[in-house]
Amino acid sequence: MRDIVLLGLILAFVAASFRRPYFMALGYIWVDFLQPQKLTYSFLSGASIALFMAIGAFAFYILRDEKQRIRIGTAQVLVVLLVLYATVSTFGWAVVTDHAAEKWDWVWKGLLFSVFLPWVLTTRRRVEAAAFVMVLSTAAITISGGIKTLLGGGGYGNVSFLVVSNTGLYEGSTLATVALSLIPITLWLYRRNTIIKRNNLTFLATAGIIFSMLLVTIGAEARTGLVAGAVLIILLWWISKRKLVFAALIAAVAVVAIPLLPTSFTDRMATIKSFDEDASASTRLAVWGWTLDYVAEHPLGGGFGVYRINRLDIDMQRREGDADNQAVRTVTVQDNSRAFHNSYFEVLGELGYPGLAIYLAIVALTLQAAWKLRKISTGDPDRDIWFRDLGTMMLVSILVYMSGSMFVGIAFQPPFYDLLAITIAATHIARRERLAIRDEEKFGPRVRAGGMGSPAPAKA
Repeated sequence: MRDIVLLGLILAFVAASFRRPYFMALGYIWVDFLQPQKLTYSFLSGASIALFMAIGAFAFYILRDEKQRIRIGTAQVLVVLLVLYATVSTFGWAVVTDHAAEKWDWVWKGLLFSVFLPWVLTTRRRVEAAAFVMVLSTAAITISGGIKTLLGGGGYGNVSFLVVSNTGLYEGSTLATVALSLIPITLWLYRRNTIIKRNNLTFLATAGIIFSMLLVTIGAEARTGLVAGAVLIILLWWISKRKLVFAALIAAVAVVAIPLLPTSFTDRMATIKSFDEDASASTRLAVWGWTLDYVAEHPLGGGFGVYRINRLDIDMQRREGDADNQAVRTVTVQDNSRAFHNSYFEVLGELGYPGLAIYLAIVALTLQAAWKLRKISTGDPDRDIWFRDLGTMMLVSILVYMSGSMFVGIAFQPPFYDLLAITIAATHIARRERLAIRDEEKFGPRVRAGGMGSPAPAKA
């Protein structure tokens, strides 16, 4: 039954694309987030659905979509450069060749599609539709995990989602980071979208989605979620116009919610204070140290999956005796093939100093683009609210994502690059609307309909 439903959704995206060609691109985003090939056990299982949707999106754009003159930005050029460098690394000097090729197979598709996406998202409604697909696809997973958490199915490494998997959004720390980073976009959609009118039903739906995103973060019991959540609260307070009211509300929620949190969650979060006594935290520090030593000898990195060759000696603190007479003893344990658990060390270890420089430049340019968007002026105050609110929420989302990625290796996961694509697309739309308004003031309203040599706006 699940296979039939998923196949029906895929065919629905294809059928809708004949009338609205950009739906195929939306279908690719849906596949990239939800990964339906993992949810099936028959003919769709393991199928290259993402590649099919990507080729279809490009074909529909070329053959049926209206084109807009969009120049490629510096951030997009750097994404292409990152893909090229990763390709050379994978097939040139990767240490773990089979795992490198496996990771490269999904990395290049997601990154290059994010470069193509702004050519498709040429109207505000298309941008909203792409954001809706991102949020709703993530919500499908968080609602499932949230319900199972309420039923007592939470726990670090134990909470289950739509499918038993530990990759992509189905990994607890990754889902917590992505879900929290999409909360600002969810709020923006509720306030500013032009597709669905605001009413009591949409309010309840928005509240339910946000609650599920918060709940699954608790259920996953990932300390990554605690860090990303703290950054989210601080940034939402920062952009709030009623800071005292917001702070009071957060304090009230904390007073009510903290006593209701499961003991396993509070115990795990408490290990942040004693990281040198926790195996997971100590291992991460050891991996980061190993990475710095490795790139000192191999400045170009070791290719995707190079962490699999690490051999670690981990020093941990052990407390012995009762509370009144405790002795602290250092013990050394050995481990190997431990993942980076940090996006920046992930890029550094796999692609070396050049790859890290490119990645950090992409992040910086993305933040800059979001900052400029929140300051943009088209000449129409009513339109400016849409762009500026998006820029503000996008800035918060990206900062939350980058904070969470300090503790989980998601440097090449699609959500960040899709956020980049939406930001770039919105910037292009704002620029076109600003020029259209100026031309209208100069030549008259017929410009909007394509007169005076100005192109007509693309269809939604």
